[in-house]
Amino acid sequence: MVMSKIILLISLTLLSCKSLPQKGGEQIQTQSLNLNGDEMLSTQESELLNSLLEKSRNTFDFHGKKIAFITGSSGSRVLSKADYFNTCVNPWLADGKTPQIFMLELTGEEKNKSGGYDAFVLSWVKVFTDKRKKKVIEQLSKK
Repeated sequence: MVMSKIILLISLTLLSCKSLPQKGGEQIQTQSLNLNGDEMLSTQESELLNSLLEKSRNTFDFHGKKIAFITGSSGSRVLSKADYFNTCVNPWLADGKTPQIFMLELTGEEKNKSGGYDAFVLSWVKVFTDKRKKKVIEQLSKK
């Protein structure tokens, strides 16, 4: 059971990434991202995440969304937006590589319990269980 979850997460990760984020044939410039303390995504941040997760987000659009950024092998660390982009995304893009990134859209009930978060964006998470998801939602509700 655990092995099938790991294989599923690896598969989702591979499907969710593309080589370089593009917008109209041009590479998105990560240096100009608005990495302020605001939890809501800027237009550039939304476009970058929409591009990186194009194959796995279905109809989800990051514009105007409140996102929690999560890392750690079991998904135990919630990062600020600035820390997430500076440690989990920008270094890989600067080297022309694709960051390891995937997303989980929250249900309406989970959004209410979490304090209004629309989705989780995860990087370098090996296993993210339902139990961990509930703990993160509880942690976010206390912010």
